[in-house]
Amino acid sequence: MHMLITPMRCKGVALTALERRQYAAIEGDVRVVAEERSELGRSSNIATVFAGPPLEPSPLPFLLDATLSGMATTGFVLSGIEYIDGCAYAQSWWCREE
Repeated sequence: MHMLITPMRCKGVALTALERRQYAAIEGDVRVVAEERSELGRSSNIATVFAGPPLEPSPLPFLLDATLSGMATTGFVLSGIEYIDGCAYAQSWWCREE
């Protein structure tokens, strides 16, 4: 699903409303699939963003244990866990129509 994506946290710390508005949204294709992940040692819903050619890395870390935490007419929020440099952090993505 092609969306504008804005992360709502930075290393687990919630961004203020002003910081979220000033953040340059990432344009990309949001996909959620169930797959086995070594970080968790089990199957999990994994959200990814594809923003370019197929072999280009994702502009955002994977969102593990992704759940739909809110939905409205023009967008939704996915929440889960992201791993950065081996550390797990809470993260939410605000995804909306272009």
